[in-house]
Amino acid sequence: MKKYLFIGFLSIFSLHASVIVESPPVSVVPQPNDDKEVAWVNEQVLAILPARIGIAEGFINSLRDPMKMKKTTPIILPGSKLLAPPKLGSILQPPVVEEPLRLLAIMNKSVLINGKWYKSGDSVRNFTLAEIKTNSVLLTGKKDKKLVLFLTKQNNNIKIITQ
Repeated sequence: MKKYLFIGFLSIFSLHASVIVESPPVSVVPQPNDDKEVAWVNEQVLAILPARIGIAEGFINSLRDPMKMKKTTPIILPGSKLLAPPKLGSILQPPVVEEPLRLLAIMNKSVLINGKWYKSGDSVRNFTLAEIKTNSVLLTGKKDKKLVLFLTKQNNNIKIITQ
């Protein structure tokens, strides 16, 4: 094993020594002093110096942005009840999920539902606050729908005495 390590180190040093070679001296190229060449360069610079006429700014502003997607409306035939499938690359709207109604507090003739105070007769989403009891409230909706909300958590350390 030691023999192979020694041979490896020896080969590295020999490769390193063979890589170090003197480079030939670099010669400096003198700048052209010929008046014809300088005159030609000046002529080329003067040729590109005048202002160029481009596209009018109003035309550029009227162009459609290629990065924005165009919303397409689905084509629905009069006899079909199914919606057309969404096109590739179109924006699909996520379904809206409403937070469930939670009764948080009852104080005299006011109730706290989802962080907002309501009185009797106020509308809460699609319901009307019909009745306020000690532990619950009654919400009535369209077509005789009734929803009863109960206090979820009571803190026994808080006592409100009303007379």
